[in-house]
Amino acid sequence: MSTAPAGTLPELALLERAIGYTRVALVAALDVPGDAPTTCAGWTLEDLLTHMNASLLTLDQAAQVGGIALFDPPGCSRGGLAVHEQVQLLSARACALLDSWTGREAPEMFRVGGSELQAGLLASAGALEITLHGWDVGQACGSNHPVPAALAEDLLSYAPLLISDADRPHRFGPALPTGADATADVELLALVGRGERIPRA
Repeated sequence: MSTAPAGTLPELALLERAIGYTRVALVAALDVPGDAPTTCAGWTLEDLLTHMNASLLTLDQAAQVGGIALFDPPGCSRGGLAVHEQVQLLSARACALLDSWTGREAPEMFRVGGSELQAGLLASAGALEITLHGWDVGQACGSNHPVPAALAEDLLSYAPLLISDADRPHRFGPALPTGADATADVELLALVGRGERIPRA
């Protein structure tokens, strides 16, 4: 794990790829009602988009001020925005986030709660969060949008540093079994308890 300033980290490319994957998924959301169900228990598409906006804002602010209270998914509080407004806001925040992380002032260490965390680890945690929710959006929209193999493989390499038993069931569901021939994207989703698709009529 590098301790270089955030703007020079290899994990920044991982974060950018995660955002690119998720932005494609968001295009399909423009034609889906806000009350559509998602893979996140009890959350509608509107809830999920609200949560994603809060997460991106948290990561953006972290790069600007050098820390956050906790890197933990914010609670869902509906802001009254329509789906297309949420998607537009997400696109704008994604661009702002990348600008903040590539800026010269982005630090090499962050304060998260009462501890220090290397910038690369926080960037990879953000990439994991963004990728998983991109998949969630695709599922809510009924679109076939698998996580690219290379992105899934890279995220799996960081998984031991990002996912612990203490994260379950609050942040991730129980890990699910996979077959010996499972692809990287299936392994990644199973690791975080995302093996079930939304039933379609």
